[in-house]
Amino acid sequence: MIFRYNITQTIKIKDFLKQIKLPSNVITDIKERGQLLVNDQTVSNCFVMQEGDLLEIVFPATHQGDNIISVKGDFEIVYEDSYLLVINKQCNLATIPTRKHYTNSLANYVMSYYKRKGIVANIHFASRLDAPTSGLIMLAKNSYVLTLLKDASIVKKYMLEVIGHIKEKTGIIETGIIKEEGSIIKRCITNEFINSKTIYETKGEKEDTTLVLATLCTGKTHQLRLHFLSLDAPIVGDILYGEETEDGILHLHSYSLEFIHPVTKELISLKTYPNWIDKYKC
Repeated sequence: MIFRYNITQTIKIKDFLKQIKLPSNVITDIKERGQLLVNDQTVSNCFVMQEGDLLEIVFPATHQGDNIISVKGDFEIVYEDSYLLVINKQCNLATIPTRKHYTNSLANYVMSYYKRKGIVANIHFASRLDAPTSGLIMLAKNSYVLTLLKDASIVKKYMLEVIGHIKEKTGIIETGIIKEEGSIIKRCITNEFINSKTIYETKGEKEDTTLVLATLCTGKTHQLRLHFLSLDAPIVGDILYGEETEDGILHLHSYSLEFIHPVTKELISLKTYPNWIDKYKC
């Protein structure tokens, strides 16, 4: 992986690397196994760059760890470049390997894709989706890109269908969420403090269900499921906090992802829609 920078000042490379907030371990890795080039010439990190120079940082090849088994599986790529991969994850698929899904997760499928395409990268999810949740999920192809994403402004919006009708058509839900005592998986609402926030807007109603768009301001486990449960409007198909449906699908979809690309600085805006939304279309 190569990062390119147009230099606008007189500065030593080692000072520039600190300026762009490269972690010290990454700088050491570049010095030992990577390469620094200024105007196509290999240089050391003591080289003094001038305005107008082109700096190219060649990052060492990423080791593809043996902790994720490569398993071929289908998935939909929505966006891909040298730095990022955005996938439209299907429902009822674990994001990472677990004891029950050791070889049947999105991470297994992505590792297989990398190897088949000759892409030298590891699995770095910028965020995760619960196994029942479908929609957009982003991976970084390099640990440094993942570090950059932590400081990036990322807006994630979800589309969900809830049981019943919500009185307030727009609103903000703020609650405390904690682990439910005696359960490894379940969470519950607490009134002792606030650590989660969701902004929502209803977009359509049927006889006994409502279509909702929600923006996560925080990212607590099961946040949307619990927030709408607190409004007496559980998400359709939520077998953990509600009831199973005939289609066996949790009607919760990560439909919109918007962010400033951490390397190119472009605005990236992506959207996908679930099949169950069709009944709300006019």
